[in-house]
Amino acid sequence: MSACYRIQRSTDRGDKPKKYRGSFRLIDEDTGSVAASCDLVGNAAFATVTIRDGENRHWQMRPNRKIMPSRWIVTDPQQRVAMQFDQKILAKLVNPLYRTVLVLLTEDDSEAFRLVDPVVSIGDRIFGVIIGDWAILSGDRPVAKLTWLKRAGEPAGGLLGKVKHWLQSSDLAIVSASEEHALSAPVALSMYLLFRELNDPSGG
Repeated sequence: MSACYRIQRSTDRGDKPKKYRGSFRLIDEDTGSVAASCDLVGNAAFATVTIRDGENRHWQMRPNRKIMPSRWIVTDPQQRVAMQFDQKILAKLVNPLYRTVLVLLTEDDSEAFRLVDPVVSIGDRIFGVIIGDWAILSGDRPVAKLTWLKRAGEPAGGLLGKVKHWLQSSDLAIVSASEEHALSAPVALSMYLLFRELNDPSGG
């Protein structure tokens, strides 16, 4: 059984800051518990984002600079570097077809993972990665994928039920190749928020 984080977004109509853009929860599918969450204020690529883990401890993701950031640093509750995300802008300028969205780096700048568009990178569709999915690689080995999962609930019978079935909402999810999550929950949620804005500047 593969470990899976389901990502859910909601909008709190209560007392929120002016630039509030939604609340996000990372659900561990195995336990049903909230493994990480945040209220996004502003643009994740430019703001300091606070992530709460399952024990309500605060992690942060911040850009390396205010103007045209190229790297984002995630720190744990003790302010230690948990992961860095590098956009590899130079590689994209040299090769417009460069398929890596983010390189995930350790504190000492060693590559841990890459988030890639698998259309060219993984032609044989290892680990069930299909067009529309994004692969998380360790070297050349897929360890997880960013994909869509249907929400729970059986559709009603008849024609109306079939229509509802096809219109049923889905959630993005990070599905690991093994029973253990490839990424810690706060790092996974940080990666998703950044991926979401780098691929859709409007923020979806």
